[in-house]
Amino acid sequence: MMNRIKTLAWVALGLVLFLPPTGHGQERDSLAAATAQARRTGIVIAAERVMPAVVSITVLQTRTYSSPFWLDPFFEEFFGPAFPREYKQEIQGLGSGLIVSSDGKIVTNAHVVKDATKIKATLCDGRTFDAILTGMDEALDLALLKLVNPPDDLQSADLGNSDDLMIGEWAIALGNPFGFLIADAKPSVTAGVISATGRRVQVGEAKRFSYSGVIQTDAAINPGNSGGPLANIAGEVIGINTFIFTKSGGSEGIGFAIPANRVKKFIYELESHSERRIAWLGLGVQTLTSDMARALGMPGQRGIIVTQIFKNTPAQRAGLEEAWVITKANGINYASESDWQMMEQGLFVADTVRLEGITDEGKPFIRTLQAIEYTTPAPVRIAALGIQAMDLDPAIRYRYNIRSLQGVVVLKIERGSRGAELGLNEGDVILAYGSTETPNIMELKKAVRSVEDPRTLVIERDGGRYRIYRGF
Repeated sequence: MMNRIKTLAWVALGLVLFLPPTGHGQERDSLAAATAQARRTGIVIAAERVMPAVVSITVLQTRTYSSPFWLDPFFEEFFGPAFPREYKQEIQGLGSGLIVSSDGKIVTNAHVVKDATKIKATLCDGRTFDAILTGMDEALDLALLKLVNPPDDLQSADLGNSDDLMIGEWAIALGNPFGFLIADAKPSVTAGVISATGRRVQVGEAKRFSYSGVIQTDAAINPGNSGGPLANIAGEVIGINTFIFTKSGGSEGIGFAIPANRVKKFIYELESHSERRIAWLGLGVQTLTSDMARALGMPGQRGIIVTQIFKNTPAQRAGLEEAWVITKANGINYASESDWQMMEQGLFVADTVRLEGITDEGKPFIRTLQAIEYTTPAPVRIAALGIQAMDLDPAIRYRYNIRSLQGVVVLKIERGSRGAELGLNEGDVILAYGSTETPNIMELKKAVRSVEDPRTLVIERDGGRYRIYRGF
C-alpha cells in the first residue's frame, strides 16, 4: 500500500514539474495562429492569386543569319554565286505569359514569340499545351496566344487599373526566370515598388523597340520573365513585364512593364477588329533645332515643330498650324521627334491627347485631339520583283519607327521572286535601286524597267541604312 502511495506521489510531482500551467497551451496555440496570420502578408496573398495564371512559354524560332562577307562584292565575284549569303538556324526561345481568360487566351511579349514556328505553354502545375499566335504588335511589344484544347480548370488573372498607380507602392513580379533552369514550372515571385510611371525608353542603337508610358519597378525581373505579370498588393495585374536595364545580364533593379490598361486595349482591338488599328492625329513633326528656334524668335526653346497638317484629321479640326511648337503632350515634355514617334506608336483609336505649346506668333496654345483610325492605302504589287509594297507616309513612318522620309516599304515577298533573290525582307524600305533613287513606287517601277543588272540596293532596315551587294 505504501509503495502505491509513493508511486502516486511521484506521478503527481511529475505532473506539477513538467506540465505547463492551465491555459498556457492555449496561449501557445494562439501565438502560433497569430504568427501564421502575420506571415500571410498582402504580398503572399497577391502571389497566391496570380501564380496559377502564370505560364512558361517555349518557342522554336527560325532565324536567318547573314554570312560575314555578304556585304562585300569581292567574295561573291571570287567564289561565284554559290557562295553562301545567308543561312537559317532553328533556335529555342523562352519566356513567360499570363492567362487572361478561362478559354485559354494568353498575353505575352511580341519579342518572345516573334518568328516562332512552334509555341508551347506550360502551366504552373506542369501540364503543357500547344498554343497558336492570334495577334501581335511589335510597336507595343505585345502578343496574344490561344491554347489548343485548353483544360476546363484554367485559372485566369484580372487586369487591373494601371492609371492610378502610386509611386512607392508594392509591386510583385512573377515569371519563369532563365526558362527551365529550375526543374519545375512554378513561377518565381519577386517584390519591389513602383519606381516611376509614364517612362519613355528607347532600346538599342537602332531603336528596334521603343516604349512610351511604361511602368518602372525595382522588383527583380530576369531573363525569362518577359511576358509575365506585374501585380499590385491587391492581386491585380497592373502590367506585363517587358525588359530590364542591365550591364551584367541580370536584374539591377531597373525593370519595365507595359501598363495593364494598354494591354486591355490591345486585347480589345484583336477581339473586335482582328488586328490593332493604326491610330494617328494627322500631323507631321520634327525636332526643333536651335537655328529654327532663333528664326522663330524663340531662342533656347525646346520642343517639336509642326511641319505638316493633313486634311480631314484631328490636327486640322483642332486648328493646329504649321510652324507651331509643341512642348507637351498629356503633361509630358516633348523635345524630339523620336519622343513623338514613341507616343504615336502607343496610341489607340479614340485615345485623347492634350497638346500644349507656342504658336508661331509666340502665344501659348492648348488643344485636345482624339486619335482616329488611319486606313493604309492598298498595297501595290510590283510583278518584276514579286513584292507587295507601298509609299512611305507619316503614319507608317511613326508606326514602324522608320527614319527615312521617302522610300518604298516592302510589305510582302513572294517565294522564289526577284525580291527574295535580292535579299529583301518584309519591313525593308527601298531607297535606291542600283544608282537610281526610289522615293516612291512609281520611281521604283521605272528603275526596275531601266536597270537590267543592278549591283546594289540601298535600304533602311531596323533603323539603319544599308547598301546590299548582290550578283545576278
